Amino acid sequence: RDDDYGSPQKNFERIAALWNVILAEKLGQDYDYEISAADVAMMMIGIKLARLIESPDHQDSAVDAAGYAALLQEIA
Repeated sequence: RDDDYGSPQKNFERIAALWNVILAEKLGQDYDYEISAADVAMMMIGIKLARLIESPDHQDSAVDAAGYAALLQEIA
């Protein structure tokens, strides 16, 4: 994973920066919070949970959710 995307910390920080840019207009200038690397991990867990609601036996989504939870502990 690191060879392809860099460290989880750096990759999630990059994703957070992009999401902040993408959402900036929607959130407005008065919004005093920025998405963090930890937020990215939690939102990715949420994506996997949403998929598991539809297909609870889909092993890949469960494994990915666990992986994102472990990464959350590393970067938090």
